[in-house]
Amino acid sequence: MRDADRGDDARYSISQAARGFNLPVSTLRYYDDLGLLPAAGRRGNVRCYGHAELRRLALIQRLHHRGLVSLADTATLIGAGPADDRRSGREVLTASLAAIRNRTADLQAARRLLEHLLTCPKADPVRQCTPLRAELDEAVEEALAETPGGLRTTRRKSMHDNPTAPD
Repeated sequence: MRDADRGDDARYSISQAARGFNLPVSTLRYYDDLGLLPAAGRRGNVRCYGHAELRRLALIQRLHHRGLVSLADTATLIGAGPADDRRSGREVLTASLAAIRNRTADLQAARRLLEHLLTCPKADPVRQCTPLRAELDEAVEEALAETPGGLRTTRRKSMHDNPTAPD
Protein backbone atom coordinates (compact mmCIF):
# COMPACT_ATOMS: atom_id res chain seq x y z
CA MET A 1 0.00 0.00 0.00
CA ARG A 2 1.47 3.33 -1.03
CA ASP A 3 1.84 6.27 1.34
CA ALA A 4 -0.48 8.29 -0.90
CA ASP A 5 -3.22 5.74 -0.21
CA ARG A 6 -3.00 6.04 3.58
CA GLY A 7 -5.70 8.63 4.10
CA ASP A 8 -8.82 7.81 6.10
CA ASP A 9 -10.84 7.83 2.88
CA ALA A 10 -8.75 5.05 1.37
CA ARG A 11 -10.62 1.79 1.01
CA TYR A 12 -9.02 -1.56 0.50
CA SER A 13 -11.04 -4.62 -0.40
CA ILE A 14 -10.98 -7.56 1.95
CA SER A 15 -8.79 -9.48 -0.51
CA GLN A 16 -6.30 -6.58 -0.74
CA ALA A 17 -6.14 -6.31 3.05
CA ALA A 18 -5.78 -10.07 3.48
CA ARG A 19 -3.05 -10.24 0.86
CA GLY A 20 -1.20 -7.28 2.40
CA PHE A 21 -1.18 -8.95 5.82
CA ASN A 22 -0.55 -12.45 4.46
CA LEU A 23 -3.82 -13.79 5.87
CA PRO A 24 -6.64 -15.76 4.31
CA VAL A 25 -9.76 -13.72 3.53
CA SER A 26 -11.68 -16.08 5.83
CA THR A 27 -9.63 -14.81 8.79
CA LEU A 28 -10.73 -11.22 8.17
CA ARG A 29 -14.34 -12.37 7.83
CA TYR A 30 -14.01 -14.28 11.10
CA TYR A 31 -12.54 -11.23 12.85
CA ASP A 32 -15.46 -9.17 11.52
CA ASP A 33 -17.96 -11.76 12.79
CA LEU A 34 -16.30 -11.63 16.24
CA GLY A 35 -16.43 -7.84 16.28
CA LEU A 36 -12.64 -7.57 16.32
CA LEU A 37 -12.33 -5.99 12.89
CA PRO A 38 -15.54 -4.50 11.53
CA ALA A 39 -15.27 -3.41 7.92
CA ALA A 40 -15.27 0.33 7.32
CA GLY A 41 -17.88 -0.17 4.63
CA ARG A 42 -18.78 -2.16 1.56
CA ARG A 43 -18.28 -1.81 -2.13
CA GLY A 44 -21.21 -3.85 -3.39
CA ASN A 45 -21.01 -7.05 -1.34
CA VAL A 46 -17.28 -6.70 -0.69
CA ARG A 47 -16.04 -5.65 2.74
CA CYS A 48 -13.67 -2.69 2.60
CA TYR A 49 -11.15 -1.38 5.11
CA GLY A 50 -9.59 2.03 5.65
CA HIS A 51 -6.28 2.89 7.26
CA ALA A 52 -7.73 2.82 10.79
CA GLU A 53 -9.04 -0.72 10.28
CA LEU A 54 -5.72 -1.84 8.80
CA ARG A 55 -3.92 -0.38 11.80
CA ARG A 56 -6.28 -2.37 14.04
CA LEU A 57 -5.53 -5.51 12.00
CA ALA A 58 -1.79 -4.88 12.47
CA LEU A 59 -2.40 -4.68 16.23
CA ILE A 60 -4.42 -7.92 16.20
CA GLN A 61 -1.56 -9.61 14.36
CA ARG A 62 0.98 -8.37 16.85
CA LEU A 63 -1.06 -9.48 19.83
CA HIS A 64 -2.64 -12.71 18.64
CA HIS A 65 -0.65 -14.12 15.73
CA ARG A 66 2.61 -13.79 17.61
CA GLY A 67 1.09 -15.87 20.38
CA LEU A 68 1.00 -13.13 22.97
CA VAL A 69 -2.70 -13.32 23.82
CA SER A 70 -5.81 -15.26 22.87
CA LEU A 71 -8.44 -13.80 20.54
CA ALA A 72 -10.71 -13.20 23.53
CA ASP A 73 -7.95 -11.29 25.31
CA THR A 74 -7.15 -9.43 22.09
CA ALA A 75 -10.80 -8.34 22.03
CA THR A 76 -10.44 -7.11 25.61
CA LEU A 77 -7.30 -5.14 24.83
CA ILE A 78 -8.76 -3.44 21.76
CA GLY A 79 -12.15 -2.89 23.37
CA ALA A 80 -14.10 -5.28 21.16
CA GLY A 81 -15.23 -7.83 23.74
CA PRO A 82 -18.55 -7.83 25.59
CA ALA A 83 -18.29 -5.19 28.34
CA ASP A 84 -19.68 -7.47 31.07
CA ASP A 85 -17.29 -10.27 30.11
CA ARG A 86 -14.09 -8.24 29.96
CA ARG A 87 -11.12 -8.38 32.25
CA SER A 88 -9.20 -5.16 32.44
CA GLY A 89 -6.55 -4.61 29.84
CA ARG A 90 -3.89 -4.49 32.55
CA GLU A 91 -5.01 -7.88 33.90
CA VAL A 92 -4.70 -9.34 30.41
CA LEU A 93 -1.26 -7.79 29.92
CA THR A 94 -0.07 -8.99 33.34
CA ALA A 95 -1.28 -12.55 32.72
CA SER A 96 0.20 -12.56 29.20
CA LEU A 97 3.56 -11.36 30.46
CA ALA A 98 3.58 -14.10 33.12
CA ALA A 99 2.77 -16.71 30.47
CA ILE A 100 5.59 -15.43 28.24
CA ARG A 101 8.01 -15.59 31.17
CA ASN A 102 6.97 -19.20 31.80
CA ARG A 103 7.37 -20.09 28.12
CA THR A 104 10.74 -18.36 28.10
CA ALA A 105 11.85 -20.41 31.12
CA ASP A 106 10.63 -23.59 29.40
CA LEU A 107 12.52 -22.69 26.22
CA GLN A 108 15.66 -21.94 28.21
CA ALA A 109 15.38 -25.34 29.92
CA ALA A 110 14.94 -26.98 26.50
CA ARG A 111 18.00 -25.11 25.22
CA ARG A 112 20.05 -26.28 28.22
CA LEU A 113 18.92 -29.87 27.62
CA LEU A 114 19.93 -29.73 23.96
CA GLU A 115 23.25 -28.12 24.82
CA HIS A 116 23.86 -30.82 27.43
CA LEU A 117 23.04 -33.58 24.95
CA LEU A 118 25.38 -32.03 22.39
CA THR A 119 28.25 -32.09 24.89
CA CYS A 120 27.45 -35.54 26.33
CA PRO A 121 30.33 -37.91 25.52
CA LYS A 122 28.02 -40.88 24.85
CA ALA A 123 27.70 -42.10 21.25
CA ASP A 124 23.88 -41.80 21.40
CA PRO A 125 23.27 -39.12 24.03
CA VAL A 126 19.47 -39.12 23.76
CA ARG A 127 19.35 -42.82 24.69
CA GLN A 128 22.57 -43.22 26.68
CA CYS A 129 23.12 -39.99 28.66
CA THR A 130 23.32 -41.11 32.30
CA PRO A 131 22.07 -37.85 33.89
CA LEU A 132 19.16 -37.66 31.43
CA ARG A 133 18.21 -41.31 32.03
CA ALA A 134 18.30 -40.74 35.80
CA GLU A 135 16.09 -37.66 35.44
CA LEU A 136 13.63 -39.54 33.22
CA ASP A 137 13.49 -42.51 35.63
CA GLU A 138 12.82 -40.12 38.50
CA ALA A 139 10.10 -38.38 36.49
CA VAL A 140 8.40 -41.72 35.79
CA GLU A 141 8.55 -42.76 39.46
CA GLU A 142 7.15 -39.43 40.64
CA ALA A 143 4.40 -39.42 38.01
CA LEU A 144 3.23 -42.88 39.05
CA ALA A 145 3.58 -42.41 42.80
CA GLU A 146 2.12 -39.01 43.53
CA THR A 147 -1.52 -39.37 42.53
CA PRO A 148 -4.01 -42.23 42.77
CA GLY A 149 -4.41 -42.40 38.98
CA GLY A 150 -0.67 -42.30 38.47
CA LEU A 151 -0.58 -38.80 36.98
CA ARG A 152 0.99 -35.69 38.48
CA THR A 153 -1.04 -32.53 38.84
CA THR A 154 1.94 -30.15 39.03
CA ARG A 155 5.07 -29.77 36.97
CA ARG A 156 8.29 -30.98 38.56
CA LYS A 157 11.65 -29.28 38.21
CA SER A 158 14.16 -30.68 35.73
CA MET A 159 17.94 -30.65 35.94
CA HIS A 160 17.73 -28.24 33.00
CA ASP A 161 15.37 -25.79 34.68
CA ASN A 162 16.68 -22.45 35.81
CA PRO A 163 16.98 -22.77 39.61
CA THR A 164 16.27 -19.05 40.03
CA ALA A 165 13.11 -19.08 37.90
CA PRO A 166 9.76 -18.97 39.74
CA ASP A 167 7.71 -22.19 39.73
